[in-house]
Amino acid sequence: MLPLLRLIVKNLRRNRLRTVLTALAVAVLVTICVEMLAVTLAARRRVNVDASQTKLVVSERWVQPSLLPARYVPMLRQIPEVDDWTIWSFYGGFYDQAQQLNREGLGIATRVENLLEMTSDLTGLDPVALESLRREKSGALVGRNVMRKMNWRVGQEFTFISLTHPNKDLRFRIVGVLPPGLWSECFFFRHDYYEEGTGDKDTVNCVWLRTRSEEAAQRVAAQIRQTFESRQPEVKVETESAGVARFASRSEAVVTLMEVVILILLIDMIVVLSNSISVATRERRKEMAVLKVLGFRPRLIMALVIGEAMLIGLLSGLAGAGLAYTSSQLASSGILPRTPLTEMSVLFPVSASSLSWGGLLGAAVGLAGSLVPAWTTCKVQVADVFAKTT
Repeated sequence: MLPLLRLIVKNLRRNRLRTVLTALAVAVLVTICVEMLAVTLAARRRVNVDASQTKLVVSERWVQPSLLPARYVPMLRQIPEVDDWTIWSFYGGFYDQAQQLNREGLGIATRVENLLEMTSDLTGLDPVALESLRREKSGALVGRNVMRKMNWRVGQEFTFISLTHPNKDLRFRIVGVLPPGLWSECFFFRHDYYEEGTGDKDTVNCVWLRTRSEEAAQRVAAQIRQTFESRQPEVKVETESAGVARFASRSEAVVTLMEVVILILLIDMIVVLSNSISVATRERRKEMAVLKVLGFRPRLIMALVIGEAMLIGLLSGLAGAGLAYTSSQLASSGILPRTPLTEMSVLFPVSASSLSWGGLLGAAVGLAGSLVPAWTTCKVQVADVFAKTT
């Protein structure tokens, strides 16, 4: 095994320029592939894994945005088998007086007592920040993207210019930063501060209910439909996963298109590697014939060609995935300038696990791209090669 590896490295060094160009092309394609996979996997995971079947969202049936009477809340939370509950009220507008479109945002007023338990994608929230929000009525937990966009820091105060509640602009103090991901463009604040500042104590946008099991959620949903069937306004109740799937279906075509593009990139990588290996093996036909004369079996020569391609693919995959991960981390930390690409990296960060499967992806592409050239090489006839050289 070790002599074979030495021979592979020797051949790669001999064809250094071609090896570098091939590796660079594959690394660039892997980088793009990893970035797009981060988006598609996050979208699929959000629907299939993160969204809960035991959490229900109740909203007004025929009006968007929903305006659910606050008098419904005690009735909903007292339903048997409801273990926990929270409310959301939306507070939309701008982050400063300039009121530019790129500074538009959304605040979500909610209960602080069970914010982590009732809100998805907040597992990385700093407990100190949450405790600060519980203590300070005007506190706000702000998304990372907003912090970068506005060049804010924890402890800073800002006035939110409201569009949903004209002349009800609220003053906030930033007590923490939300984890990267779903809430990067939003901020959370206390519902009692919302009611006090806007004077809106009669409506909420939606009510979240949590049950112990999927069966309990179905029973609670059925009871809600029966109880509020004849009331006005009518209510709509669905599981969190059903709601996410409904919204995600609107972007299903985009996600599918991205998956098609990823498939095309994989084919491109295979073609690039296959062409490079084919050219290299044609130039080394005499060398392969000599190896056969020296007693190398065809399968060992085939392993030599496949090993070269897989090594190139592995290193290229690691380099491409490393570039994607590094750029994602730099974008999330605010070091990279704000562009549509860096915004995508903040919303859909590339995880450290991409380094391992990026390398595996590159090695798999190397294997697929080298099978045909390797098979052709092991079929080289010694007599034919030396006949042409004499």
